[in-house]
Amino acid sequence: MPARVLTITNQKGGVGKSTVAVLIAQYFAYRGLRVLALDFDSQGDFSRPLITSGKCVVSKLTADKVFTDPGATAEDAPFVLMREDNQVLKDLERQPDRYNEFANNVRRFMRRHAEAFDFIVIDTNPAQDIRVLSALVASDFVLAPITLTKEALSGITNLFNDPRTGILAVKSHFNRKLEFLGMLPVMVDERNAIDRECLGLLMGAPAYRQRLLTFVDEPTSGRDFLKLKHRTIWRSMHDSGAVLWELKGDARDVWSSEVEPVMQRIAQLMGAA
Repeated sequence: MPARVLTITNQKGGVGKSTVAVLIAQYFAYRGLRVLALDFDSQGDFSRPLITSGKCVVSKLTADKVFTDPGATAEDAPFVLMREDNQVLKDLERQPDRYNEFANNVRRFMRRHAEAFDFIVIDTNPAQDIRVLSALVASDFVLAPITLTKEALSGITNLFNDPRTGILAVKSHFNRKLEFLGMLPVMVDERNAIDRECLGLLMGAPAYRQRLLTFVDEPTSGRDFLKLKHRTIWRSMHDSGAVLWELKGDARDVWSSEVEPVMQRIAQLMGAA
């Protein structure tokens, strides 16, 4: 089966997007699948934990070459990272005369690597720019982590309907095969009044509820909806590069009871179950 391409996106920053991308890439590699991780976010929050973990081969090419080099090729290894290049990635948006070239290069890159990897995981920047658009145009699946804040909820409309990079717009005009896996609430603290209020808004509005990631195809109760709780382990995992399921104690419990079921459902929806 050709590589399945997953883009992790949200137009708001600080929503746990890169943490989710790290977990998914590491999980697929843990299952013995061949994984290519692409960091299109100039902040590099996807790259740093993967590099620190020592579990992947860091490509000699940075991720900007996927846009600018029509012959860019990743190394032949089970788990490869093409890390960010801060300034070059930022400069892509300042070259509108090359937008079509960039998008075509990204799409061709995916096709060239279709047999080399099982999954390609892309972390995108929190902006409505050519990096996000190119990733979505070349992807099979898209996942949107969200936090339970009123600001984040107000951005859901743009996530779907922005005329340039909105998921519905891209699917309608550029990539009909793009499949939206769902919105995944992260850093959820149900002891917090604002989190409870925002979770209630998500669950109570049919337009939001039907777009949440679920354990089952036909959810019937709140327990059928996926989420990742607020945990101090996320920051320490990110800083240390630790692989969650290799840790002991509470971290291992968080993995087995909370995170692994989410990863299993995402893998199932992408045909890797």
